[in-house]
Amino acid sequence: MSGDAIEDVAVRVGGMEFRGWQEVNVSRSREQAAISFGLKATNPIFSAEAKALRKGPEVEILASGSLLVRGYVDEYDSEHGEQEHREVRVAGRSKAQDAIDCQPAKHKTGRIEKKTLLEVAKEFDEFGTNWTTDTKLEKLEKIQRRPDETTFQTIERSARRQGLMLEGKPDGSINITKGGSKRHAGSLSDGGAPVEKFTVSFKPKDRRSPVIAKGQRVKGEGDKEIRQEVQSFDGQVGRYRPLVLFVEGDATEKELKKRAENEKLRRAGAGTSIRFTVSRWRDEGGQLWEPGRLMALKLPSEDVDGDFLLSSVVFRQDHKGTRAELTFVDPRSQGGKKPGGKTDPGYGVDKDEDD
Repeated sequence: MSGDAIEDVAVRVGGMEFRGWQEVNVSRSREQAAISFGLKATNPIFSAEAKALRKGPEVEILASGSLLVRGYVDEYDSEHGEQEHREVRVAGRSKAQDAIDCQPAKHKTGRIEKKTLLEVAKEFDEFGTNWTTDTKLEKLEKIQRRPDETTFQTIERSARRQGLMLEGKPDGSINITKGGSKRHAGSLSDGGAPVEKFTVSFKPKDRRSPVIAKGQRVKGEGDKEIRQEVQSFDGQVGRYRPLVLFVEGDATEKELKKRAENEKLRRAGAGTSIRFTVSRWRDEGGQLWEPGRLMALKLPSEDVDGDFLLSSVVFRQDHKGTRAELTFVDPRSQGGKKPGGKTDPGYGVDKDEDD
């Protein structure tokens, strides 16, 4: 793909397609189960049928034929001014929004036993969300949904304990994932196309060590069952900054250890990131930027030379042109493996980690 490629953005609804949008913003993140979007058209030459966008319909947004997001319009604004000025704005989220916003009302007990998290999600799914996974899942002893919880909240609570993420996909589904198994073609480097600018961020304020996970077993009367506690240390914190997690429900020592380790890695990843603004929505192979994929980064001025994981992307197109804002983190912070390369260890999740 050549740089500065203008994408032909179309909104498809009810068998019709609407183009001519002056501003387009679509945001995807590994930490968001819904993809959000916003579009603006100034003095649009839309037919009367386009007013169907006011009613919160299901829409598809495509970029030069590639699906960006399938979802629902949440907001519609039509502004009228002098000299027949008219401005239309629409915003919304992918189809996953119903599982995020709503409590399931049909399940009789809210209790599911000896099933994987994917099986649990499908059993609670009343909204056609289409839950998927790209990782091996273990069977859970039980999950009890709280009466006030949405479907997403129930699944996310258990996913967090297992170090899993719930990622929104363009077709409106939610993927239960760890990520880091696929790559983007090419590399991003200082001064090389399509990079317009980059920022390296270190924010250690949210990093903690040790991370202490506490819990107890439902069965058993000994101290080990009643007062379980495990710790995970972040070697880069450099001082005593503890965080105590109270894990609800029946938790084994293995589960507590995983919960503490995952919280440490998540905080470390959030505290160290590399952000790029690039002049196109696709990698060198023509693939739309996709969170969860690995990318080779080469920034000699900032001691970066290795693989990082794409955590989030914002697609933008307006009077300034076509660009994407990409945020990369250490793959281990989101369930991936230790990256190769010669990057300064300070970018890693834990310089003392042995993996």
